[in-house]
Amino acid sequence: MELIEQLKERLKEPLPGLDAQLKMMSSGLKKNNPDMYFKASDQAKKACVMLLLFQKENKWYTVLMERPESPYAHSKQVSFPGGGLEEFDADLAAAALRETEEEFGIPNQNITIIGRLSQLYIPVSNYLVYPFIGYLKTAPTYTPDPNEVAEIIEVQIDDLLNPNLQKLTKIKTSSGLILKDVPYFSLNQKIVWGATAMMLSEFVEIVKLLK
Repeated sequence: MELIEQLKERLKEPLPGLDAQLKMMSSGLKKNNPDMYFKASDQAKKACVMLLLFQKENKWYTVLMERPESPYAHSKQVSFPGGGLEEFDADLAAAALRETEEEFGIPNQNITIIGRLSQLYIPVSNYLVYPFIGYLKTAPTYTPDPNEVAEIIEVQIDDLLNPNLQKLTKIKTSSGLILKDVPYFSLNQKIVWGATAMMLSEFVEIVKLLK
């Protein structure tokens, strides 16, 4: 519980923000369009994601998912549970909780939200994403939605903090664009890059400050 209490307090302070997020941005994107993440489109859609924290065998974990193959921009990518804000959602936090329950089958009443990371604009899908951090008192049991989730990926927080698991690779996007020198987290034999890696990068910076 010490980590949770420390995070609660730290998340009330100014966050590392875009400086931390950009550490996991493709160098090609930085060179060609360095301002693309700085200002959301006026027509940007709102989305919410959940970074869940829980313990197993005295180690802290979070959980990601691999999305199914689809014609959409984020096909087969590894991401947090989450999705678009709906008119019936009471607020952004409610949307994050709802999406997590829909995709992972974790009852939203089991999740305690302890704070939020910095928002992030994703130009390729025109979403402004609000990442929440939630805490589970016990390790979750999953009932994933097969239409949304191809695979559940539990990740040790210690692995996120391991600099040897932050690497560079070449990525071919769903549109056929080749990105070179793309930073990513190598987690459970998965390449975690793009917006998810950028949000994880800020979380890593915050956790490092607690040590």
